[in-house]
Amino acid sequence: MTLHQLGGPTRIIIEMIVMVCIACPLPAQSTTLAMVVKDPSVDNRGKVTISIDIDSDLGKLNEFWSVFPVTIQAPFKDKQKHGELRKLYPVAKYINCVRFLGGKDLTKDDYFRGIDEDGMAICDFSEAIELLNGIRECGFTPWIVLDNVPAAMSAESTQNKYGNTEPPANPTVWTSYVRQLIQTLVDRFGRDEVSGWRFRVGTEPDLSPGHWSGTKEEYLRHYDHTVAAVLDVLPNADIGPGNILDPVKHKKRGWGIEIVDHCATGTNHATGKIGSPMAFFASSYYTSVGVTDERFDNVVETMRARLRQYPQFAEVPVEIHEFGILTENGKLIAGEGTEFGGSWMAHMAKKILDLRVGRVYQWHWNTTKAGALPIPVTHVLRMLEQMVGETRLSAITSQKNELDDIGCIATRSDEHIDLLIFRHLATRDNGQPVSASVVIHGAKPNEQLWTIMRGSLIDRAHSGFMHEMEADRERIRKELGEDADPYSVAIKVMMRHGEKYKAMTGLSSLDEFPELSRNDDGTLQFDLELSGHNVVHLHLTKTK
Repeated sequence: MTLHQLGGPTRIIIEMIVMVCIACPLPAQSTTLAMVVKDPSVDNRGKVTISIDIDSDLGKLNEFWSVFPVTIQAPFKDKQKHGELRKLYPVAKYINCVRFLGGKDLTKDDYFRGIDEDGMAICDFSEAIELLNGIRECGFTPWIVLDNVPAAMSAESTQNKYGNTEPPANPTVWTSYVRQLIQTLVDRFGRDEVSGWRFRVGTEPDLSPGHWSGTKEEYLRHYDHTVAAVLDVLPNADIGPGNILDPVKHKKRGWGIEIVDHCATGTNHATGKIGSPMAFFASSYYTSVGVTDERFDNVVETMRARLRQYPQFAEVPVEIHEFGILTENGKLIAGEGTEFGGSWMAHMAKKILDLRVGRVYQWHWNTTKAGALPIPVTHVLRMLEQMVGETRLSAITSQKNELDDIGCIATRSDEHIDLLIFRHLATRDNGQPVSASVVIHGAKPNEQLWTIMRGSLIDRAHSGFMHEMEADRERIRKELGEDADPYSVAIKVMMRHGEKYKAMTGLSSLDEFPELSRNDDGTLQFDLELSGHNVVHLHLTKTK
């Protein structure tokens, strides 16, 4: 059986193994890309102070990471595969069904069966119901991306990288198609449940011709008609436009930010009124090993600044719908499975929370590797899961920069404090250790005794299996020969060493906790030594 004959999660997992084995880079590689940090050495500049105000209140920590995009939903129909799928999407609650209406392959069953005598679409949504049933039975809530336009509905369909990207030839036919879909969902799953789902009109509409080969004006028309069709059945539906290209990186190429202007002041092509509903606004964000991430801040601010121009959209949630470490040295790696990825995720989580980004969708390749095994990124998200709903605290660091970011995400409840302390270097090199002094101040620590009850860490020595897997890959490649088929190498690596990797995936607990002391002024303090890619999670409770 060839790889292309495999289906469902089996094929996905094999492809993940191949991607990991081909692309996992060796440590400490130099870089030459523009915007890349060229000097990986970091000097020890003395002790860094992390000051935590236990009396502060930055709001509740939200679960921004719980949506996973899925471009092929067919595996969910097979209950025998649900266990594998839950491992593939380990921290997911919602599955965002991308290309739900047309798919990447022009021959996909897209539910469109022609046009009746009244000019309306003839539809068969039985497969759509089966897909959504499978997702629900697997334990997830489905969200729906209303793309692609069925090939037979376009005047001249085009098979681009992600399928037919042409607009519908007749908006009336398309509108009836979407309206019938939503009504079918309501009839099958109930209005209350479907009202809690989310709908998105396309994906990266300003990526031409990959996702949309029509014009900007054609997308805006398409958006208006699609939203009107959904709201005709679900008046309070959570619906918005497709995530735009990174508006900073693709400033000259992308027009996606102009969707905001149209929704605010443009004439609605479906209703004839001014403006179009928009419940959220999102972009994509991809980065590379060796590249600093100040661009993320600029992406968020660019979207938020445009929304603020219009009072009706000033509070619309800003989100990221495609996200991850995509490349290194210009080479596709699609996710980073070592301690570098773990510290990067903590570094990015702090940004996401500080910038009030509502949701950041996670690709499975950014959170698992090698047959859906958890990696440091996964562990950081698991750490954050323990802090969801708790009150975020102000945590200020005396050293903060994009090259060498030392920070803390801190939360409290009535009975405990959680601290997620990290250090992330933008380069793969681990640099020199840095001493950090963590100080907890405010009235509450003065009044109470606290004890560190548990702790976990990620660093070079506690990073999972990826370094070991890379060494095994090199040995097997030499064994099979320099010209060995990468698929053969990948499968042999997992067959020979898969159990070893599984045994290495657990999150490491701290053998010894930092010594927590009380200063004369009543503040609590402890010291840590942080390597270049380090995450420490500490759980403090009141002493009885």
